Amino acid sequence: MVRLRQSGEIAYYTIDLLEETGLVKHCFTTKRGGVSKGHYESMNLRFHCDDAPENVRKNFSRLADVIGVDVHSMVCSNQVHESQVVRVGRADCGNGLFFENRFESADALMTNEPGVTLVTFYADCVPIYFLDPVKRVIALAHSGWKGTVSRIGAKTVERMHAVYGTDARDVLCAIGPSIGVCHFEVGDEVAECFMQEFGASVLEKHQNRYHVNLQKAVADTLLASGILPEHLEDSGICTYCNSDLLFSHRKTAGKRGNLAAVLALSENI
Repeated sequence: MVRLRQSGEIAYYTIDLLEETGLVKHCFTTKRGGVSKGHYESMNLRFHCDDAPENVRKNFSRLADVIGVDVHSMVCSNQVHESQVVRVGRADCGNGLFFENRFESADALMTNEPGVTLVTFYADCVPIYFLDPVKRVIALAHSGWKGTVSRIGAKTVERMHAVYGTDARDVLCAIGPSIGVCHFEVGDEVAECFMQEFGASVLEKHQNRYHVNLQKAVADTLLASGILPEHLEDSGICTYCNSDLLFSHRKTAGKRGNLAAVLALSENI
């Protein structure tokens, strides 16, 4: 189950599948509880826009305090809608937040170091959380439509195995809030990409237009990579349908801030 929690003005989601292990600190953010204004109101975590950088850093600081991590431990991704999985550690803390993002491409981050907080960004794309409770390894993957077709979820599991010895059967996975099939309309070329990669089960026709079920495509990828069905949780939350609480790129025609998935190994384990 995914739970909406409130701490002061800040609202955020947690995932029982991860929370119940006691091994991680994590969340998926909402719009609420920050200091940004206008169409970035209020918990905007997006740099490189016309929101003031000091507002964005203040938002990060507030968020870090709420979930119990050091804001300086955060490592931000550099998402270019590819499928690069990057191993990070303490030397990367502050990347993209307190110094310029030095990753050329990083749509997925992974670590086995406590005190390193992974951060990936969203406004409709699919967040995927990974926790190997045996090897004590975590990862986050940003799965837009291109990353989904490239099976970034499976590539993340493969990298966890190659680098840390992770067994896919041990991994707990969660699919966070993202645009649902109800609103993810695509053109024929994109629909054909999904048809070729996943088959017709991830497509629906709505008034003669194709809609893609990104969450099913991601889930199918994860299950095919060896994740056990009982270790996979889908939030079932659509960012477009819940745009009062969540930023949605499609709903706002790009006039929006960024949400974030945040994941860290607890240091007291």
